[in-house]
Amino acid sequence: MVGLKPSRGRLPLEPEYRRLPVGIVANGVLTRTVRDTAAFYREAERLWRNHQLPPVGDVTSPVKQRLRIAVVTRSVLREASPEVRQLTLKLAGLLEELGHRVEHVDHPPAPASFVDDFVLYWGFLALAQVRSGRRTFGRTFDPTRLDELTLGLARHTGRNLHRLPLAIMRLRMLRRRSVRFFGTYDVLLTPTVAEATPQVGYLAPTDYQTVLDRLSSWVVFTPVQNVTGVPAISLPLAQSADGMPVGMMLSADTGREALLLELAYELEEARPWARIHAPNIAE
Repeated sequence: MVGLKPSRGRLPLEPEYRRLPVGIVANGVLTRTVRDTAAFYREAERLWRNHQLPPVGDVTSPVKQRLRIAVVTRSVLREASPEVRQLTLKLAGLLEELGHRVEHVDHPPAPASFVDDFVLYWGFLALAQVRSGRRTFGRTFDPTRLDELTLGLARHTGRNLHRLPLAIMRLRMLRRRSVRFFGTYDVLLTPTVAEATPQVGYLAPTDYQTVLDRLSSWVVFTPVQNVTGVPAISLPLAQSADGMPVGMMLSADTGREALLLELAYELEEARPWARIHAPNIAE
């Protein structure tokens, strides 16, 4: 699947999400091809456009200019698994073969406090849902029936509300680091997640700490893009030893979705991924 998370403000959001102190919520689509993703953003822009951002336009062909690309396989929390790291470096090699200037960077543009700050803010959103759910969802809303992860996050932030203002401030300041980073590089390449596809049930509802630990170890690259609001596209450009797709994520500065789509076209052409077609139900 192809998934492009757009720049913050590229697509309209509900008022309650626009009022968040850190806008980590984004709308978008999942598609089978880069062409379909590009078509969605072209048509969406015809219906509504944020004039504070450069237009995406009608992106139909690979990127022509050669780019400065940073490669990161270590998040703030951990290094990607050996298999995922090797697959990421293999893609970096392909980018070099295509003529792009590739540089390996030790870590993404985020401070050591990022994970704790993000979890605390995530818990703030969960706490808001627990406390105002009836106003949002109706009088029949029962917070005790929420999953253990949501309730655990809410409890965590409820016990640490005194730390929340500074956490929000640090998360908002991350945008400055991102601007500096993309002043040096056109694109950042990371794995989409740190491990290959887990077994079914790995993230099944269970006790809060177990799910949080597993999520915190697996989903370690994407939260930075959620916090900074920059666009990022995940492409199934690699395959694990057991035949499962492994996503690779390309990020760029705010407003540069067109560049990401052009680079995605080039990579889709250079390393096509397997197509999974739905059965013909008419037969």
